[in-house]
Amino acid sequence: MASSVVKRYGKAILEIASESKKIDNWINNFNDSEELIQDDDLYSFLSSPQVPNSEKLNSIDTLMKGYEALFVNFLKVLVTRGQVELFEDIKEEFLDQNKILLGKVSASVTSSVKLTDNQKKLLKEKICEIFNVTDVDINEHNDESIIGGFIIKVGDTIIDSSTQNKLNGLEKHLLRSTTLK
Repeated sequence: MASSVVKRYGKAILEIASESKKIDNWINNFNDSEELIQDDDLYSFLSSPQVPNSEKLNSIDTLMKGYEALFVNFLKVLVTRGQVELFEDIKEEFLDQNKILLGKVSASVTSSVKLTDNQKKLLKEKICEIFNVTDVDINEHNDESIIGGFIIKVGDTIIDSSTQNKLNGLEKHLLRSTTLK
């Protein structure tokens, strides 16, 4: 689940990339720089409070020649604010927001048994309707502990219609009822 800071960065970057019609450039910049940013030595250098920001920013300018200017500025903001560790999460949020812009979402569906093709089709239709999108990528997981039904996760939204959740709700209701008497 993305933090509010990560969500704000992701949405703002998508807005900037969309307005300048350079979404593909940003995607490429994220993908090309990911390995570089995750390099242990560079990550330590950029995250270190002992290294002056001016040195860090000069290093980014040197390493990121040929990248989108606003992308380089975005990296500088992360470094200046001490948020380099958010890079990967921001990238994922940006990509998720872009999918939504394109009318697609990814859904994680947990059920107690493997879903049939017809059940997957019906779930896709319902998720498209609920989230107002045209396409859904379903990642299916099986978990016998939910007993029956399913749990759908799309972004931060969770729809839990599992039997286990309903039993837990009934138990809480019954416990409240008996303590009120």
